[in-house]
Amino acid sequence: MANEERKSRRRLWIILGLFGAFLLYGYAVQETDVDLAEVQSETRRASLVRIMRNLAQPNLITYDSEEVTVSADVLVPCPEGASGPEADTSGALYLVVEPSCAEPGDIVTVTGVGFAADAAGQVSFRPDSEFDITRPLEGFTPDSDGNFTVDVEIPNRTSEKPQQIEATTRVQVGSWLSREVVWTDLNENGVEDAQNMPDSGTLVMQVPELLTIPGAGLALIDDDEPVQMFQIGEDFVAASGPAEGLAMSAGVVDDTTEFLITDADEAESTITLTGPGDSDLRDLQILLYDPETGNRSGTHAVADRFAHSPRLSENALETWDKIVETVFMAFLATTLGTLIALPLSFLAARNLMRDIRTTVTNLALNLLAIPIGGLIGLYLSRVARSWTDNITDDWIRLLLVILIPIGLIYALRAILKEEDTEAPTSRERAITTTVFIAAGFVVAIWGFVFAALLKSVGENAGWGFIGNFIFIIGEVTRLLLPVFAIAGAIGMMMNFGSKLGFALNDRLEGAAIRSVNLPLAAAAGAIIAMMIGAIINWFYQFDNLWTSRWIPGIVGALIGLYLAARVKKSEGVGVGMIVYYMSRTLFNTLRSIEPLVMVIVFVVWVGFGPFAGSLALSLHTAAALAKLYSEQVESVMSGPIEAIRATGATRMQTIIYGVVPQIVPPYLSFTMYRWDINVRMSTIIGFAGGGGIGFLLQQNINLLQYKDAAAQMLAIAIVVATMDWISARLRERLV
Repeated sequence: MANEERKSRRRLWIILGLFGAFLLYGYAVQETDVDLAEVQSETRRASLVRIMRNLAQPNLITYDSEEVTVSADVLVPCPEGASGPEADTSGALYLVVEPSCAEPGDIVTVTGVGFAADAAGQVSFRPDSEFDITRPLEGFTPDSDGNFTVDVEIPNRTSEKPQQIEATTRVQVGSWLSREVVWTDLNENGVEDAQNMPDSGTLVMQVPELLTIPGAGLALIDDDEPVQMFQIGEDFVAASGPAEGLAMSAGVVDDTTEFLITDADEAESTITLTGPGDSDLRDLQILLYDPETGNRSGTHAVADRFAHSPRLSENALETWDKIVETVFMAFLATTLGTLIALPLSFLAARNLMRDIRTTVTNLALNLLAIPIGGLIGLYLSRVARSWTDNITDDWIRLLLVILIPIGLIYALRAILKEEDTEAPTSRERAITTTVFIAAGFVVAIWGFVFAALLKSVGENAGWGFIGNFIFIIGEVTRLLLPVFAIAGAIGMMMNFGSKLGFALNDRLEGAAIRSVNLPLAAAAGAIIAMMIGAIINWFYQFDNLWTSRWIPGIVGALIGLYLAARVKKSEGVGVGMIVYYMSRTLFNTLRSIEPLVMVIVFVVWVGFGPFAGSLALSLHTAAALAKLYSEQVESVMSGPIEAIRATGATRMQTIIYGVVPQIVPPYLSFTMYRWDINVRMSTIIGFAGGGGIGFLLQQNINLLQYKDAAAQMLAIAIVVATMDWISARLRERLV
């Protein structure tokens, strides 16, 4: 009986579950606006077919093409008693019009023979006229044999002379088995201009536009950068183009340039260009400016283009550049995110943080040390930077970079004891503290000098991207030095506060220590709460001292008093778990914000481009890896940790020898996997201006250029698959 009831209840629950699933999916279909009528729409089907076919034909190869035109004579109208002209069918390519004479409005049949198979073209009517004009009549597509037949209507254009029916089509030049060199007259002067400077170092070139712009101003542009300004007439200011806002006058903008306009002859419409013999001219352009308005009047390429057909398309080359940019953007983001996540992951590991407790005295003094140390570090860093800004000679900088560390080492050895056989006195502690503060200030000076030296070397050495990298290292060092100075000063003040707290707890008991804790805790709570209030006020701009300072200060002081009154000296405060929960909350908050949203903020800060994308990915990577790293720390075996603690090792020694050896393999695995993720994510953040191939993909999709977009999608797929394979091989070898 009991079994029957159990089976009945089970059937009932199954029926209720199925009914609930039915309701759930029904509501989901309604919320997602499922409409199969749209799927069956002929218009949408046609658009889908067009898009899918375009996506299946990525724009990777470019063929140059040449125009082929064949004509046949026709008489309009037909002369009395005469027949029309006969078509010439002797060649392999010809056109036949039947009948070859007709009245306006008559239908004639046009037959083409010998055209390129499947090369679409246009049949046109060329009237007897002093102007070079044609009237399109009908399109055509030759069959596999290169033949076509179309019927066209004769336009109402009469003449006693023969007029022409033309068939025009474009034929691809060359093949991969037989590539041909194609000349493109970029400057439209009808001359095949060389792509390299003559050995003599002087090039005289025709610029027909000079005849139409009397007294024109000339700007020589090298790879989109203005190189030289040259005037023919009076001085004026360019109103548009790369030279916008610059006065046109003979002279050199960049004194390191290799090319110069040395002469311009308006009568002959020639410009004399000088530069190193046999140097590449393909990136050079001459911009002409109207002296009346200052507006750009034309662009004249210095060299023509000679390129093989077929070849990689411009879209393919641009896709390659962007996909390389995407990979390295992900690489930098992974590196920076890993460097941030590594130390922070230990703060979010419960097994390492749960037993960290401290007294109210130590906690209050450490909290008070934060603003004090921050102000000291900020002041010292500003003083150090102002001193070093006056040093401008690189040789003096190099000398200081070498001598300061040597002098600092000898000074510390002379002042500090090598071995402490006795407990230091108060005077010795004061001297040691002063020495360390002075040493920190000297290190800050050395850091600013070193940063200035790196910037100068990177800027002036001319080492290409290596020089730029050295310059960036100097910039980053200069930006981060105040942060390190503030962190160092806070750490030193917290260390001093901890020692003072231990000393007070050792000497005071009962009511005495409580009387010390109450004001310290109240002051610490008030200051920290006022700092938080100041941060909130920065965001919301209350601009009310009572709201942003005094109320938070009073609340913080009350919390500090409550904590000092309730926590016993023997118990202490579990600061480890407080840090743990704060770290976890921060990581979860950052992970919940997609990089696509983060990059919008960074684009506003640093501008459009891959740098903004790298910063957004770095922040998300740091949060994600810190969570994964900390969970791995929480899962390590406790045996080695307990064994090391039993030897009396410090907390840092316990982490180094008990935790780190267990987490190295999974840390490497997580890091490589995150690089793979960042490559895929970096293809998307370009949609919000974060650089990489995503920006190019979005642009082509918005312009409905699906063949170009297909090339980017193909590149993304190849890179992601390659990264997955490389990541798997590295994990096999390293993990």
